[in-house]
Formats: sequence, structure tokens, C-alpha cells
Amino acid sequence: MAIADDVPVECGDGRTAIDADDVRLDALLGGDASAGGWRLWTNRPCLVTTRRFAAMPRFADAALESACRGWPVFVRPSGGTTVAHRPGTLNASHFQSWGGDGDDAIQRFRIFCEHLAASICSVGVRACLGRVHRSHCDGRFNLVSAGRKLAGTASLVRRKGDYVGLLCHASIWAEGDVAADVRAIERFEAALELDTSYSENVHATLEQHFMSAFADTGT
Repeated sequence: MAIADDVPVECGDGRTAIDADDVRLDALLGGDASAGGWRLWTNRPCLVTTRRFAAMPRFADAALESACRGWPVFVRPSGGTTVAHRPGTLNASHFQSWGGDGDDAIQRFRIFCEHLAASICSVGVRACLGRVHRSHCDGRFNLVSAGRKLAGTASLVRRKGDYVGLLCHASIWAEGDVAADVRAIERFEAALELDTSYSENVHATLEQHFMSAFADTGT
């Protein structure tokens, strides 16, 4: 509700839930104004990686091994590296389009990230933007609280004619076993023969921050 109080949370199902973002961005650029705005959704357990990783020689084997461990792998069009989805992860997607060039896309993406940080602050968890050393899919627009990563963010810019479309996305850990998520990502990327060295301790859920705050106050 703090992010977008009039938008229900969708329960997604694997690839269909992931592809819905791409479909909605195309609809917005196709003239469907109702496709703009927020989409909030969860997904069943899976890993979501990038086209760059999907083009690697060992991708098919690594994806099969991950699926056998209960983490099927899907590919998204936006950048970054690999992230985990599951029911305890809240995905927040925002869609907008405008006429002209895309030079201000980064600023619009920053505004999206700052809105999410403010939303998290409004429910009692201090959050800011920044990198977190040894976190997975690290970037300068991570959502961070007390030095630990709460969410990763990504964006996708697409042009059609004289219009620019922007998809902004974040995967926010609300609850659940973050360590298991990080291990699943690390094992998949190691199978791609990437040099992965993530620390489970630099990631946290909103639930963990709430529990820590209650412990500090003796509640």
C-alpha cells in the first residue's frame, strides 16, 4: 500500500508473470494509456537472468541443474545479472512513456527508486540507494537499509516512433529465507563458470529489519 495503495498484488506463475512486464510496456507504446502506472506482483520460486547469461555456452546445463534443485530459470530483457523470485518477494514494476528522446530515462529511473525508498521508510525501515559490496546483482540503485541490500532494481528503455517507453522494476525481499535465494543464484552462476562470491549476510528482508527494530526497543 505504501508503494501504490490502489494496485492489487498479483500472484504470478513463472515465465508468464515475468513476460507480462514486456507485454505491458509494448501495449503502452502501442497507445494503450491504461498500461501506464504500477504493477505489483509476486511469483513462484524461480531465478530470472539476463539475455547475456542466456547466450553463454553452459546456460542450458546450468538452467537444467537449477530447475532440478527447485529453481527454474527464466530470461528477462532488462540488464543486470541473476535475481530470485518467490512468494515472499514483492516485485514492483512501473511503466511510463513520453515523446522525444530518452536522455532523461536515468533520472526517471532514479525517481522510481527514490519513491520505493521513501515507501519503505514510511513503514518504519530506513532505506536509501547505493551499492552493497558482495551482494548479488549489485548496482548503484540498490535499495539498502543498515548496509544490507533489501532490493535490486533494473530498467528497460524501448522506443517506438517518436515515443520512449520506460519499464522500471524492483524485487523487494519482504520475508523468507534470503540465504537460500543467494545460494541458488550463486550455484547457477557458478555453473555458468562465472566468478561468483556473494555474502549471504549483506542481504536482508523487511521482516528481518522489523524484528531487529522490535528487539532494540524491547517490544
